[in-house]
Amino acid sequence: MSIALIAGEGILPVEIAKKLQALQISTLILALRDDYEELKPYATKLIHMKIPNLGKGVREIKNFGAEKLIMAGRIPKKIIYCLPVLFDGLTRSILNNSLRDDHSLLGSIVEAFENENIKVIPYWQILPEFIAPQGKLSERLPSQKEFQDIEYGKKILRVTLPCSFGQAICVADEAVVSIEAMEGTDMMIKRAGELSGHGVVVKMMKKDQDMRYDLPTVGTKTLENMHMAGLTCLAVEGGKTLILEAEKFFALAKKYNISVWGI
Repeated sequence: MSIALIAGEGILPVEIAKKLQALQISTLILALRDDYEELKPYATKLIHMKIPNLGKGVREIKNFGAEKLIMAGRIPKKIIYCLPVLFDGLTRSILNNSLRDDHSLLGSIVEAFENENIKVIPYWQILPEFIAPQGKLSERLPSQKEFQDIEYGKKILRVTLPCSFGQAICVADEAVVSIEAMEGTDMMIKRAGELSGHGVVVKMMKKDQDMRYDLPTVGTKTLENMHMAGLTCLAVEGGKTLILEAEKFFALAKKYNISVWGI
């Protein structure tokens, strides 16, 4: 059995690559990240691509003999503003013919691969133990005030998520401090620290979001940034959020006295 992995930024693609190796699955890794060497020990074959090249990706996957593909990790959205001449024909066609929100863009990319008989499979099936449950996740329960901010954040996200933005939000004293757009959760958290210096982070997913390739993810970096920003509670959607490096994650939550709650 062989699988292809398109690896964006972050720890998630590394964890997936490790698990595939442990399962003795032959893996082609197409790395869209500067630190691609980190993936080398886990790859049967590793190819570094500085910018997305879907045409090359299809060819390499077929040459490798893989019929299944996992897409994981963050690809900076600002890349869509590169000069069109930098992209190959297939990538350029997708960018020109789909909306630029994550939902539409990723859906078009998946469709392009599946039209080539390359099936995109859910990465959470490789790492089921990483899925956050509901309820209390950390030693400290949210305070009453933090629960109020969580509820307010959920209320706002139910409005923004159908518009394909706002997967995460920072709320302080039942007011929106910052909301995630193209910059990603970490930058949103840093901005919240500059604006309020306290509050909670709520992270959810769109109802029709495709769980094959776009689950919300949190990890130690999330908590580090929250601590630096003065944020004291993290609420994630139970059953629909990946917690990376869980042992380190919860040890850090205890150290920083950050409450983690599964919505």
